[in-house]
Amino acid sequence: MIQASIVDKDSILYLVRNLENFEKDKAIKSGLRSAVNIFRVKGRSNLRARLLHHGKQTNHLMNSFTNRVKRNKLGALAGFDRPGGNHSHLVDRGTKRRYTKSGAYRGIMPGNRFWADAEKTEEARALQAVYEGTQKAVQRINSRR
Repeated sequence: MIQASIVDKDSILYLVRNLENFEKDKAIKSGLRSAVNIFRVKGRSNLRARLLHHGKQTNHLMNSFTNRVKRNKLGALAGFDRPGGNHSHLVDRGTKRRYTKSGAYRGIMPGNRFWADAEKTEEARALQAVYEGTQKAVQRINSRR
């Protein structure tokens, strides 16, 4: 799970200073939603580029990417939903040699780091997206008045 939270609260609060309380929450949550969507899109593209080729099918994993904005706190989560997300950590980090109790060999899976790399490469862009998404939401709310 990648968690996005607001680092520079003062600049975000400055943007929403003229809005009602419920409008402030909507605007900030809109910015957070756009930020975690960046992680979701990059994770999917990394997985598509690194794993999908002839003979490999990961439809459940591709469809399990999700994001969620927290209800009661300012924050958002990007991660995996069921059923494909249960094993996403195995694909991301890989596995060592696996054997059953009877000693049968079940293979090894090298990790391809699709999710960890998405977190590293898109962190700065996501922080900027929080600010820009909040700014767009404020403009949208003010234009409706």
